Amino acid sequence: MGSDGLVDLDQETWVVLAKYNLALATLFGVLALVSRTALEGNQPMLVENGVLAVLFGAVQTYAWLSA
Repeated sequence: MGSDGLVDLDQETWVVLAKYNLALATLFGVLALVSRTALEGNQPMLVENGVLAVLFGAVQTYAWLSA
């Protein structure tokens, strides 16, 4: 239980990984909003933080589904 067939981790490790990635996705999402509102001329930072939020959100979802 807790293995997705690709990575063999126990259930507790998957849950910790999911929580860690949820925190990262939230942080990068907030940074994307801040860079959009407070730093209006900084488009690369907005794009970078948006991409990182989506990436860590996807990893977080994968970890939750594998747990």
